Order: sequence, then structure tokens, then C-alpha cells
Amino acid sequence: MLISTFGFDETKVLRALRWLPYDSLVLLAGGKSLRGPGLRRLRAAERAGGGTVEIVAVDPFDFPSCFRGTLDAIERHRRAGAEVRVNVSGGTKVLADAALLASFQAGVEAWHCEDRPLRLPVLRGVTLTDDLTPVRKAVLAAVGRPLPATKVADRVRLAGFSEAAVQAAINWLRLREFVTVEVRGGVAIVSRNPRTAWFVRSLL
Repeated sequence: MLISTFGFDETKVLRALRWLPYDSLVLLAGGKSLRGPGLRRLRAAERAGGGTVEIVAVDPFDFPSCFRGTLDAIERHRRAGAEVRVNVSGGTKVLADAALLASFQAGVEAWHCEDRPLRLPVLRGVTLTDDLTPVRKAVLAAVGRPLPATKVADRVRLAGFSEAAVQAAINWLRLREFVTVEVRGGVAIVSRNPRTAWFVRSLL
């Protein structure tokens, strides 16, 4: 299974099809590219070879949309037993960057196929979730809504973690902008960072 970003230039996808093994093609695309001649030519080429093209519609200028679309496609086809690769050489920079991040999160191969096939530094089977220890995940789960740091510690301690471990996890998550810590009326309030909340949801 090859999942590829796509803009208007079908040659970038065709290069990937020549260089990478695949048995079916999924395109991540949106906007005017869905109505352009490039997509029609790609569909015709796949049809001539007995294949089909699945379209995953995303907003190519919206990072969360592109990330979620890519990750959903990876997980759906992997559940069906497919070996998934991702090509990020087409489409907008936003789309390509989001697809690369989704590949890293899912732990699947990522490629950039332009002048030559270049495998990007994504480790198969290694995901961003691996960096989230159980206590860090527990903190993220606890702050689905803003809570005082003391209440976060109380909740997470019920799962068997020490207060020191909870505080260290909050600090780790804050430094990586997964959570924010604000002092309101002398009380430290922990909440998910709204800028990264869409990404955090994919980690839990």
C-alpha cells in the first residue's frame, strides 16, 4: 500500500510508483487538485494497470487536517493487513510535513521521490507514543479539562505514581508544549495546550 501526498503534478507520484513496491494507491489531496487533469491522468494510468486510486480528501493548507487524514489512512489500511509506505513528494509543504509527522507517529516508512528515491529518517515500528511514559500519558488523560496541579497529582497517584513522578511528567509535557501551566489566583492550573490538543488526541 502506497499513500502519497498529491498536488497538481502527477509526475511526482508516478516516480514513486516506479521506485517503490505497492499493490494499491491512496492519494492525500484537496482543493482544486481534486478537479485537475493531473488526478485524471493518475487514475487513468492506474486503471490501465488494473488498479484503482483511493482519495483521502484533506485541506492541504491545514496541518491538523492533513495529519489526521494521513494517520487515519495508515491505521485503516494497516488494520486490514497491508504493509504501508508513505511518499511525501507531492502537494503543499503543509501536507508533506503533516504526512511525514503522521508516518513518524505510526512508525511506517516515509519516502521523498523526486530526482531519486530518498528514504526519510522514520524508524519502522518506532512511534512518538514510545516517548510517552505511562505517567506522562496518565497526566495527559487527566487534563481533558483544566485542573489544579494538585488535583492532577491526586488523580494520577491513584494509578500508582509518586507525586515527584507526576510533577516531572507535567514539566516534561509543558516543555514540549503538550500542556500549559498557568497561575490563577495563586493556583497552578494544568491544561492541554490548545495549539497541540489535536495532536495529543492521536497519542492517547
